[in-house]
Amino acid sequence: MIDQTLEFEQREFLIWLRGVERRAILPLKWAIFFTSLVFWILSHPHFWPPPVDVFTLFTVYFMYNLGESYFFGLNRVELHQVRPFCYTSYIVDVLFVTVLIYFDASKYPAVDGPATDFYIFYFLLILRGFALFRTPRENLMANSIIGAVFILTMLWQETSGFSYSSRNNLIRVVFVWLVILMSWYIVEIINRQKEEIMRARENLIRSENLAILGELAAGVAHEINNPIGIISAYAEFLAKNAKPDDPRMDDFQAMHTEAQRCKEIVGELLNYARPHARETVMADLRDLNNEVVEFLFRRRGRDEVEVVKDYAEDLPKIKLDPNKFKQALLNILMNARQALSETGGRIEISLKRDVERNGLRMRVSDNGKGIAPDELRRVFDPFFTTRNTGTGLGLSITRRIVESQGGSISIESQLGQGTTVDLFLPVSGA
Repeated sequence: MIDQTLEFEQREFLIWLRGVERRAILPLKWAIFFTSLVFWILSHPHFWPPPVDVFTLFTVYFMYNLGESYFFGLNRVELHQVRPFCYTSYIVDVLFVTVLIYFDASKYPAVDGPATDFYIFYFLLILRGFALFRTPRENLMANSIIGAVFILTMLWQETSGFSYSSRNNLIRVVFVWLVILMSWYIVEIINRQKEEIMRARENLIRSENLAILGELAAGVAHEINNPIGIISAYAEFLAKNAKPDDPRMDDFQAMHTEAQRCKEIVGELLNYARPHARETVMADLRDLNNEVVEFLFRRRGRDEVEVVKDYAEDLPKIKLDPNKFKQALLNILMNARQALSETGGRIEISLKRDVERNGLRMRVSDNGKGIAPDELRRVFDPFFTTRNTGTGLGLSITRRIVESQGGSISIESQLGQGTTVDLFLPVSGA
């Protein structure tokens, strides 16, 4: 589900970026070209016809815009080509404006007037960068380069009358970074809204999948439980009536075991898919957790597991379904136990109060083998498991139980260092 969501977000972004490039950026690029050409002609009448390098600059930029208009205008850019095209276009714009300012302010300065304020085009490039670069780090790097280039162009400007020029240049630099920061703030607000929309869409897709899965599970359970029961009963009957030294005894037991496993998978599928009536009461998480720990780790032996509990004293009771929540705790602790080595290990359980969010936070950490990054992204997916005997529904059921109580669950892990499950429940319940 996570991989599908990321792929969907990436595709949506590339489609949006291609549309922005065609409908907004291309008109902007042509506006920059014609505006800069007109102002160059008006401010440099003594350089006419224009010098070869100036003519080459405008010609190259014109030809590049013409080519990009052809590819984007006729939809000849595939999705996997959108980002390279846009990055190249952005770099070309930065180079064009920078070289243009150099020609205007340093190499071919106006004789009877100040240099043209072509630096204003940098503001447009800053705003464009926020659409092109998605992460804050990319935006910071791109805008830092723009800011550095902008300061460089200030050094090329006319510097006669030191106090006046220095003051104007300082105002320009400050103004550039004010535009960067304000744009950054606006874009961050928009990105947060987009993330909330994507999360809501993901939850909606998951709810629709659960509804379909519930209908499918009911039909599967009805059609398959009876044959499985007959197979299991016959296998058990054959095993009881066979002689102890019968060579088929292992086959009978294997048939019975696998039939019971199929029945268990169907049962867990139903538990995952169908809604349950909730019977909520005020419960103490410490008592529930102690009950599950006692049940799971009551046997002592060579494979002893050290369970360390760290409970805060001021934990209030919370409203939840104790039976369902014990099932969630059992799934979490069983996963932690199975992640440890055969000779045991250490599991740490902490219960703290989250004053800021008005809830309780539970953390279960183990020093087991950990989870690979590719697998970590899929641990909550139904039927995903790394064990041969697992059904892949334990953590999916756990997340559904926790979310039905109004809480949230997340997992962090590193290979060779262990895994931590972070669980939050609100005091007021769901």
